[in-house]
Parts: sequence; C-alpha cells; structure tokens
Amino acid sequence: MGEKLLPLSIPELCAHALELERDAGMRFREYAARMREIGSEHIADAFDEKVREQEEEVRALEAASGGHPLAELSPWEYAWRLTYLPDAMDNQPRLVPRNAREALQFSALAKRRAESFYLDVAEHARDVVVRGCAAEMASAGHHQVELLERLLAGEIIEAQFAAKSGSGDASVSP
Repeated sequence: MGEKLLPLSIPELCAHALELERDAGMRFREYAARMREIGSEHIADAFDEKVREQEEEVRALEAASGGHPLAELSPWEYAWRLTYLPDAMDNQPRLVPRNAREALQFSALAKRRAESFYLDVAEHARDVVVRGCAAEMASAGHHQVELLERLLAGEIIEAQFAAKSGSGDASVSP
C-alpha cells in the first residue's frame, strides 16, 4: 500500500501553502471584480478584505521560508490539487460565479479543501515542526471558512427574504 506524500520539511510545506494561498488570493480578487459587475458591493468589499488577508498570508509564508528557495514540487506532489477544485485537474479557467451566493460557496469550498490539506499534514506529517506549522495554518484556514460561511448564510437569508417579499433579486437567487 502506498504512503501519503506529505511535506517533509517547512520549505516543502511553505511551497504547498504558497500555492494554495496565492490561488485563494487570485480567486478573491476575481470574485470581488465579479461582485462589482453584478452590483453586490458589500460582498465585493468582503472579498477585497480577503485579498488583503491573503496577501498578508503570502508575505508571512515567504518570510517563513527565510529567504531560502522554496522546495520544487513536481506535479505528482500536488495530490491536494486533485480535490482542490473540480476544474484544477485540466487547468481550465476558474468557474465564474453567477451571483454572490455562488462566489461565497466556491470560496468556502476552496478554503475548506485547503484547511483539509493542512489538517492532514498536521495529523500525519513525520516532522513535529511541520505538524505544528500545518496545525496553525489549518486553524487560520478554519477562521476564514467560518467567515465565508457566515457571509453565505447572510446571502441565503437575504434571498429567502427577497423571495417571500416578492422582490426576487436575481443576483442572490438560490
């Protein structure tokens, strides 16, 4: 039976984490622009804030690498990519959300998958320092997921209220 391929060192963990966090930053930036296109300013503002948070995460990860070059990861080491996004395997363009609800759902799913990767490393990596760092990353990711899920719950409640009152705003339709 094969063994899971998990980061063996902090530079390897940072390489994976940078890939995940940069992708999240790009996603949030794209979704902020999309939310502005459809007139969902408050969700666009929330995504802008997430972009700033991701930029801080990336800077912290780059600093954690101590200026050393990050580990080179071969494609087979990106096992987390196979479940990270449905379109990641074929390197297809990212799904474009039709409304704020979809943008929040896509974002929460992506961040939940990243959190799962960090939890897996925290539970199974050989090196105690790698496990500790991954646990911290998982905790930070969990807080991001919680925020996205709170925003999503608000959008769902707003859509239900709009449906009951008959206004039926298409930008938040279920």
